[in-house]
Amino acid sequence: MQKERKWFKPLFEFNDSSPPKKTKKNNPERKPSTNEKQLKVPIANIPSNINDKNWIKNFDPINVEDLAVHNKKIQEVNEWLKTTCVNSNNDMLFLSGPVGSGKTATIRTIASKYNIKISEWITPLDIEYPSEFGDYEFKESQSKKFLDFIINSANFTSLLDNNSCKLVLVEDFPNAFLRSPSEFIDILQQYKQRAKSPIVFICSDSHTDNKNTAFHLFSPSLKEQFNIHQIMFNSVSVTGLKAALKRAADIISKKYTTTYNVPTVDLIESVVNSSGGDIRSAILNLHFASLKGSVVNLETSIIKEKEVKNKTSRKKNTASNKFMSLGKDQTVSILHGVGRVLNPKEISTPDGRKSLSHAPKDVIEQFLSHPSSFINFLEENYLPHFSCINDVDKAASTLSEGDCMLAEWRQ
Repeated sequence: MQKERKWFKPLFEFNDSSPPKKTKKNNPERKPSTNEKQLKVPIANIPSNINDKNWIKNFDPINVEDLAVHNKKIQEVNEWLKTTCVNSNNDMLFLSGPVGSGKTATIRTIASKYNIKISEWITPLDIEYPSEFGDYEFKESQSKKFLDFIINSANFTSLLDNNSCKLVLVEDFPNAFLRSPSEFIDILQQYKQRAKSPIVFICSDSHTDNKNTAFHLFSPSLKEQFNIHQIMFNSVSVTGLKAALKRAADIISKKYTTTYNVPTVDLIESVVNSSGGDIRSAILNLHFASLKGSVVNLETSIIKEKEVKNKTSRKKNTASNKFMSLGKDQTVSILHGVGRVLNPKEISTPDGRKSLSHAPKDVIEQFLSHPSSFINFLEENYLPHFSCINDVDKAASTLSEGDCMLAEWRQ
């Protein structure tokens, strides 16, 4: 007779066929043959002392002194948290600034200092699973789930928690609010009426208006209506980046020498000057540049500068401060790239020929913005740099071809 099924039924099992029968293992231990011995390849040393799931948390700041943010911004967040959590107000804080400026790390580090519990909202995926009878259950809207989460997190806590204060953190906004900001206003009104804990909103500045959450949701009238206190973060300074990367290098040398090569001073200097004030990008570049066992030649090598002659000084062939960045998408050096195109500098070679000091290929590889933004800057500023109408005609046709190519770009 067939054995009874257990009470647990897997979610993805749709047929009623019986599971395959287990066969007994007659020979639990079998000696490998000579062919299998030859096929075995020695595996590299796999580190067991690093968190593979989220390795960047190994370099997270622990104390307030570990933050790379300016002290003035840290004091502003510190004062706001002290006043709101002690008085148990439902005040609202809005943190804005560029990507990687340390907004989330600052709020988490200071909250842990005062033993404040943070409940962060993560937007769930809109995936429907069928029930046992094949029907789809009723699905709540994201705005309804968002409202229930922030109010429950602000009013209730677990009996096992020993936290004196609570804080709600929202960094991942549902797309429904971007489509209809009026829903977001209604939720804020209900939060003001029902919640008993402060809430913090974090938005990163984006250079495209269609992706700028801060521009769409947090208008000046909204911030005035709900008395939302805003703290604007700036890009991390060079001094802060150096201190953070030096701390990361110390952590590597003490704990993770089996995983990383200890970063050198030149490597840290190169990462600092290429990150553009983004601490997350700097840690990412330092990770890949110092990782052991990488077979692929990553584009993280230090570029050597050519000898440049100036009126006052002369640079030798030394390791440059430039560093091939890994996927940073910010318009940090877009004006430099536009200037190199519209005001090109020529250098004369020993054989009497003239060439550009910055080749077009180098300009393309080094500017860190979207191509359409770069073309828009050129189209807006190219006209005053020409004195002949024929040259203007050639430049306009070239820019038009660039627009057509970008319009057909699919990847």
